[in-house]
Amino acid sequence: MMINNMRLQNFRNYENETIQFMPGTNILIGDNGQGKTNIIEGIYYLLTGKSYRVHREQELLRWDQSEFHLYGDFLMNDRKVLLESHYKDKRKMVKINKVSCQRLSDFVGTINVIFFSPDDLVMIKGGPSERRRFLDLHIAQMRPGHVSILNAYNKVIQQKSALLKSFTDKHMKYSQLQLWNEQIIELGEKIILNRAELTQRLQDAADPIYGNLSSKKEKLMILYYALGKRTVNEAISEFPKLLNDKLDQEIERQMILVGPHRDDLQILLNNKPARLYASQGQQRSLVLSLKLAELELIRQEKGEYPLLLLDDVLSELDRFRRDYLIKFIESSRIQTLITMTSADNHLELGTLYFVEQGHIRRET
Repeated sequence: MMINNMRLQNFRNYENETIQFMPGTNILIGDNGQGKTNIIEGIYYLLTGKSYRVHREQELLRWDQSEFHLYGDFLMNDRKVLLESHYKDKRKMVKINKVSCQRLSDFVGTINVIFFSPDDLVMIKGGPSERRRFLDLHIAQMRPGHVSILNAYNKVIQQKSALLKSFTDKHMKYSQLQLWNEQIIELGEKIILNRAELTQRLQDAADPIYGNLSSKKEKLMILYYALGKRTVNEAISEFPKLLNDKLDQEIERQMILVGPHRDDLQILLNNKPARLYASQGQQRSLVLSLKLAELELIRQEKGEYPLLLLDDVLSELDRFRRDYLIKFIESSRIQTLITMTSADNHLELGTLYFVEQGHIRRET
């Protein structure tokens, strides 16, 4: 998969800029605050429908503007694909080859992308929501229907939460909550199964990569804990009972206590929680292993590597990890976009772009 060119209009600090990218490594160089990361963010938003930095589209608008537009020409399996994303009148619209998509799930996964930044350490150090997000974003790229399932599940959760906080009679709440719980079980089981499948595939792909990074001295293990259970079969079989047993407590506390929206992905290093016991360097190796594993899984699924976006990653990695990543990129011939503040002499090949105050110039 490749991006040929990208156009940004009123996105972040870009008024109207078009960039033509090259196969292989594309290096975006510039001082902080000039717009390097905004290019990466624009591509990521165009492909996934989400920003990895903010949750509200208004924050992506250029100063004093009310709409933004993104266009990208891509190549997938030697086939050209034009993607568009428009935000206007506080509404989002996406198109594939100039045809509007009714649902985001019809759009996500058309062109796959893996994004890697120093902030990804939050997967290790952060809370369960960060790890659930990591799983769900990757599943959505390979199984776009996962987006629809998640959206439907979240709507049910919102409705149930509103009912728990309402002044409805307790007896009436019981019967209505049972109806919402039935939908939670139906949708939740699908989410759990999707996450469990990906976790196992990630484990199989990431473990040998981490073994290489640690000279075979350390062991990576990732486990998905659904509903607090060690196995998926146990979680699904006990799901109805868990919901029923917590019903009185949920009513009393006015909050939902059971469901995949509370699940966690355990990342273990030598059978100990990496969040508590891994050093900074080990955490970087773990995240790097998971990202490279993602690349491999998409290649297995789609027959070609996704686009790789690296935001100021090389400066955060030590020489050994940096060289490992560069060797992987170059040997796999993955089209990669890298941001950095100055040219890195470890990158022997690559097209240079200089970014300054929302304008881009390619070195010729």
